[in-house]
Amino acid sequence: MDPKTRKEILSYLLVIIIAILYIIIGNKMCLTELNEQSDLDFHKAKVTSVGDAISDSMSIFGEYSPFENTLIPFSMEFTGGPHKGESAEATQLIDNIYVNPPKEVEVGDHIIVAKNTGIESSADEWIFIEHNRSNYLIVLCLAFLLLIVLIGRSKGFATILSLVFTGSAIFLVYIPSILKGYNIYVSTVINCVLIIIVSLILLNGINKKTLCAILGNIGGVAVAGILTIIMNNLLNITGFVDEDYTYLSYLETGVPIDLKAVIWGGVVIGSLGAIMDVAMSIASAMNELSDHMEKKSFSRMLKSGMNIGKDAIGTMTNTLILAYIGGSLAMVLLLTAYNRSVLYLFNLEMIVVEVVQAVVGSIGILFAVPATAIFAAYIFNRDSTSFYDSY
Repeated sequence: MDPKTRKEILSYLLVIIIAILYIIIGNKMCLTELNEQSDLDFHKAKVTSVGDAISDSMSIFGEYSPFENTLIPFSMEFTGGPHKGESAEATQLIDNIYVNPPKEVEVGDHIIVAKNTGIESSADEWIFIEHNRSNYLIVLCLAFLLLIVLIGRSKGFATILSLVFTGSAIFLVYIPSILKGYNIYVSTVINCVLIIIVSLILLNGINKKTLCAILGNIGGVAVAGILTIIMNNLLNITGFVDEDYTYLSYLETGVPIDLKAVIWGGVVIGSLGAIMDVAMSIASAMNELSDHMEKKSFSRMLKSGMNIGKDAIGTMTNTLILAYIGGSLAMVLLLTAYNRSVLYLFNLEMIVVEVVQAVVGSIGILFAVPATAIFAAYIFNRDSTSFYDSY
């Protein structure tokens, strides 16, 4: 085996091992149990028959409701858990207070049920909780991963590894670290830096191109993070953006959750992907320029890198802003419908935070362009030796 190829394989395996150790150790350090646990024990089931609907002004939990509710009795068969294969009777409550009530159960529906814990309920009374949508989500995700491999081949497999690590770092380390009470600012920085380094190395290996992309990415994210802290102070952000943030403040964790830090972390994490895309695109293009440019110089490569970045700025900035708008479209529609005052809307904290997220993230992209171009122009002009020759 060629020595260079051997070094590439060893470095690739080393990064994977480091990533796995980080997830395992980080998860054990951050794992915590909240005091408030759900009293409901959920089970998967399949509807086998549906009875006639019953109108009732009393809710299934024994509390009076001024609206006439609809109770739908049905039979079901458990498809998982300790009751798998057993049959039971259950009830679906449809609260007519909603303009668009939930879909009524039908024969063949896969659902989630739980035992009724109401005061007037019997020990064996089961209630409908939600339609089981996880099976279709799994199929969709598997199709997505299959397409990545079919189209990307080896690069697609590396993409899947990168996605697995990113998802694990967020859900198994970063989020538990916040609930554990660790400093959100420090935890965000550590996770973002590791996601940038591991993801880019898995996708492109250890080389000058990856190094340039990592440095440019960290530079862009750092600018976004610093600017968010400044804007949070200037705009007098309290952290109580909506009901989700309010619920977070009531969680019984060891250390109260810093809501302003959560907003900061959301901005940094949200802008990370777009900044990574821009930085990698510029570094990759400048790597090709370095290989084919006859008379290389720092100024010529820097100018070329900036020209490449200008084309990426428009599309990626639009992508980021549209993503934030799409994610909060229902809220914007509701607020616009009931509050015609533009002055009021653009001073409402939930709108202000959304604007800060979109604009600051876009500024991070803008700074990632010159940062990546400068690093790449310097690194690619130092010498023409391989990055692995320095090992």
